[in-house]
Amino acid sequence: MDAIIKLSSMGDIIHSLVVLPKLDRKVAFIVDNSFKDILQHNPYIEQIVSIHLREAKRDKRLFFSEFIRVKKLNFSRVYDLQGLFKSGVVAALLSKERVGYQNPREKIASFFYNRKILSTKVYAIERYLELFEIDDRDYLVNHPKLLYYKDREFDIFSKKKKNIIFIIGASWECKKLPVEKWIELANALNGENIIIPYVGEAEKKDAFKIADNAPNATPVTLNINDLKALIDKSDLLIGNDTGPSFIAWANNIKNVILYGCTYNNKILENRFSKSVEVQKSINKKLDVIGKIEVKDILKRVEEL
Repeated sequence: MDAIIKLSSMGDIIHSLVVLPKLDRKVAFIVDNSFKDILQHNPYIEQIVSIHLREAKRDKRLFFSEFIRVKKLNFSRVYDLQGLFKSGVVAALLSKERVGYQNPREKIASFFYNRKILSTKVYAIERYLELFEIDDRDYLVNHPKLLYYKDREFDIFSKKKKNIIFIIGASWECKKLPVEKWIELANALNGENIIIPYVGEAEKKDAFKIADNAPNATPVTLNINDLKALIDKSDLLIGNDTGPSFIAWANNIKNVILYGCTYNNKILENRFSKSVEVQKSINKKLDVIGKIEVKDILKRVEEL
């Protein structure tokens, strides 16, 4: 069986799933343990192999036990979609046949590959297909559903109003639209039902601040399975450039992604997905996402 390596992060893993329906076989998927739940219930994946990489960095005993466990696994061929030193090492442990980029994100990673593919595309989802020597832009614009879950119902959904998800968190502060803009946006959508999933105390504080100033907004905390279900059943998602926002893209739920200190070099816009960008670079020092105006977000929503 072939295996795909994409260890992190959530958004990148979600983007990489676009290759699976194009393959003529099920595969194993190698992922950091922190993100394994995003892959659960996926019919294109035969086996999920989770590796405790983050924990192993802090625990030498765990590092060696994980090394031994992974070394015992064996796959006919592995495709390293990560292109980092750590993913190259994992590829070397898993198979004698290793496919990776000629120009990976970390140059040293190419040392571990038997077969090297030169990447020339701009968008991440195009680059992932390149590793399998597939070039199909029409497919990428019209891809099928990519994420699956154990079904459940939600009492917080409205049967009369549109159910709109706000994804307000992000791993970088410069990716986060200011809370005041979310409040303004929620009030501009006052005829609709706004749901704000949150993780951790900081996001919880922001979510409840929005709800305190917008009576149509409801904060909620969910596990990954239920978050996938919530977004898949919603009418629209508006979110920062962060992993959960791309659940909507993956399942062809209408979405508008907001970019501040990053830009859209990940997915192709289509009839479901739109972007609001401030600039065209990736720089943590750029605190510019506050320049996004609510009217610009609403304009993109109207295009969907």
